[in-house]
Amino acid sequence: MDTNQIVQLIVAILTGLATCIPLAVKLVEYVKTATKEKNWANLLGLVMSLMEQAEKKFDDGATRKEWVMAMVKASADYINYPVDEDTLSKMIDSLCDMSKIVNGTTEQEVETV
Repeated sequence: MDTNQIVQLIVAILTGLATCIPLAVKLVEYVKTATKEKNWANLLGLVMSLMEQAEKKFDDGATRKEWVMAMVKASADYINYPVDEDTLSKMIDSLCDMSKIVNGTTEQEVETV
């Protein structure tokens, strides 16, 4: 092999790497996103289970929510899963609102809770 062929080979390898690196980065981003979306149903199940436990443990709604959020955050930190606290808070509020509708809670009962 002469010098010209070696230079052409190096240029070809660098060109291939320049093409592959952005594709690898996009693949990693896609896998992370897919993992988050896949785990969202599991997270929802966890939140609902914790809300049920909190109903039995605490009388105050704010304390229940605080406990559920703390438990979810601790679980997410343990498995290195990022959880947005604002989104989690809204999810808990929505689930509470939905349960009141499903259970047929009256306005008077809601005010006393």
